[in-house]
Amino acid sequence: MPDLRLTFRAISLVLALSSSALHAETFTLDLGAALKEGIKNALQGNADSSSSAETGNYLVPGHYDASDRNFERSLTIHPGGKFELEVMEKGSAANLHSGSGSGQLVFKAGQWQYTEGICTMMLAPAPSAVQVHLQSCASTFGDVPFDGRYRLKGKQTANASTATAANKNKKLAAQLNCQKLNLGNHGVGDLLANATRQPQSQIWNHEIVVPGSYTFGGLPIQSVNLSEVDGGFLALFVEGDALAIKSAIKKAHLAGDSTVVMLRKVGEANGYAFPGKPAGQPYVQCTVKGTESGMD
Repeated sequence: MPDLRLTFRAISLVLALSSSALHAETFTLDLGAALKEGIKNALQGNADSSSSAETGNYLVPGHYDASDRNFERSLTIHPGGKFELEVMEKGSAANLHSGSGSGQLVFKAGQWQYTEGICTMMLAPAPSAVQVHLQSCASTFGDVPFDGRYRLKGKQTANASTATAANKNKKLAAQLNCQKLNLGNHGVGDLLANATRQPQSQIWNHEIVVPGSYTFGGLPIQSVNLSEVDGGFLALFVEGDALAIKSAIKKAHLAGDSTVVMLRKVGEANGYAFPGKPAGQPYVQCTVKGTESGMD
């Protein structure tokens, strides 16, 4: 008769070995899955970085300035995307306005962004500069005008033009000069969606900061608004006053082009209101002949 104690010991040993092998196999599978996930994430991260470089969105670290006669504006961008933004009203009064903010920029949906609550900050690199646009940030950063083109200071300026030269899309450049404007398929809407990597739902009836160094008649474009109102039109907010815009319209116009290009002012009788834009601000309004509302 076999020894039952030896039999039970043998069975226990087999079960222990089987359990160890099972745990080892599970550990191996888990480790393999973890390695695969890590490699996948690393490749995706590299893809995002190269994507920003390939589309001309390389953000040059350094000190930027957008001061004018009323405000001192400074922006510092560190390697890795951390930033500090500060605006101070000029003057000798005791109640001067100021604002500031800091955080980590992230490349998302075709542009550099920082979000804090309802506040959104967007940066679009341009040669030796960045175009800054803030939305709903008065309670977060301060109720002062942060928007503008911040120009790079110091030794980095010469290299910045090369770094942000961007593969400017010639078709989009022509559309943003209101030359043979196409509001339909494969037109300015599709080109803006591709340039900013945003869906069409975020292109129409939204203010868009265009990456790169696009201009209208030689004036740098700060932002655009593609509207479906009154048959559709393209609004361009550029650097320059009304006289500069009139000159740019003449420069950008193509002989025989059916695009209607007009100088308009925000909120006035012949213009439209745009969220975040002060009444009376001049802008360029472009429509296709036959779709304009007739406001003169």
